[in-house]
Amino acid sequence: MRYLFFALFFSIMINAQENQQKKMNLKLKNELTQIHRDDQIYRELIQPNVSQEQREKVMKEKNLTKEDVTDRIWRLMDEQDDENLKKVEKIIAENGYPGKSLVGEPENETAWLVIQHSPKIDQYMPIIKTAADHKEIPFRLYAMMLDRQLMHDGKEQIYGTQGFSSHDGEKESEPIIWPIKDVKNVNKLRKEAGFDQTVEDNAKRLYGKDFVFKNYTLEEVLKFGGDKKTEEKPLNLELKKELAQIYKDDQIYRELMQSSITPERKAEIIKEKNLSKEDVGSGLIKKMDDQDQENLVKVEKIIEKYGYPGKSMVGEPENYAVWNVIQHSPKIEKYFPLIKKATDEKELPFRLYAMMLDRKLMYDNKEQIYGTQIHSIFTTKDGKAETLSFVWPIKDPDHVNELRKNSGFSKTIEDYAKDVGGIEYKKYTLKEALELQKKK
Repeated sequence: MRYLFFALFFSIMINAQENQQKKMNLKLKNELTQIHRDDQIYRELIQPNVSQEQREKVMKEKNLTKEDVTDRIWRLMDEQDDENLKKVEKIIAENGYPGKSLVGEPENETAWLVIQHSPKIDQYMPIIKTAADHKEIPFRLYAMMLDRQLMHDGKEQIYGTQGFSSHDGEKESEPIIWPIKDVKNVNKLRKEAGFDQTVEDNAKRLYGKDFVFKNYTLEEVLKFGGDKKTEEKPLNLELKKELAQIYKDDQIYRELMQSSITPERKAEIIKEKNLSKEDVGSGLIKKMDDQDQENLVKVEKIIEKYGYPGKSMVGEPENYAVWNVIQHSPKIEKYFPLIKKATDEKELPFRLYAMMLDRKLMYDNKEQIYGTQIHSIFTTKDGKAETLSFVWPIKDPDHVNELRKNSGFSKTIEDYAKDVGGIEYKKYTLKEALELQKKK
């Protein structure tokens, strides 16, 4: 009888494991494994303790030059982060959050990692919270993202997971742990959230055994760097918060136009902006245009007061906000010198300057340089609306992929056209493009 029991027991266990395997999406699991690798690979190269052997291995794998590693590594990492985010957003749109029950461990942490490194934490925080509540990811990951969101909003963090350093584009100050709301009980909260180190030990792990933890107040952080030997300026947290909202406002209607948006996110935006069916349908473009104009008025006041609010003034990703608003405005020509200056001073990634230059050239009916602009022509034939989309003519198409790589773009022009525009890349001459425009 005992043997029969064990036979039945093991049979049930095997069937349960087989059923679990059936539920798990192995194809998605493998895709997330690669995304995780892509998220980390450039970050490996900027670690001070990376071995020369590992450095050479990564350089060979990614076909990197010495100049890529010394001068372009941050651009390459930013571009890879953007690419990963698009993949993860598509995955979430199709599957919801890819958690433990769908892809197993550690792949259930990949989407979280990509969002944590993106400017869209605020957008996806509800999804991360739901995944943590349903034990699809460890609660400590939600805690880390919450801390980062609070820091980006200029508020005190809860669990003490986020560090901070100011910089002037060239030099970086000594790091600190971002101010903690309840420092007396933070280690208790950390333990309850699943962290196995105290905030003091975690700080030493991050910044070295000689690091001395101090809980700064928000007021002190505003003055951070004032008594340092380096000449970095403190972050403007009020401006950082304002730009975070402007960035969100710039993107929110554009989100509704994305085919990959989830029904939950769509409903959330409609509720947040109190939109009618007409607003979401035929009135959406007008809503977006009105918001763009409102953002531009705010941004012009900011520029008049501060100049370009770049990385050293407001940190990342808020340094992208003004660029986004100008890129979506009719005033590229006016502010282009300001964008160029911000790029030269390393307040913005070079690829953003390249994208604005391409758009400026396209608006001037000239050939673009980097192949970042996809142009669409809308016509009506036999009462039916037709759309022709193509990559705007490129000045040197035979060498554009080399130029894109050197400028921080990770995708070839062929892959970019397919992934971003959903089209096959075709070379057009400027004459052909201008003739197509006349037929509108």
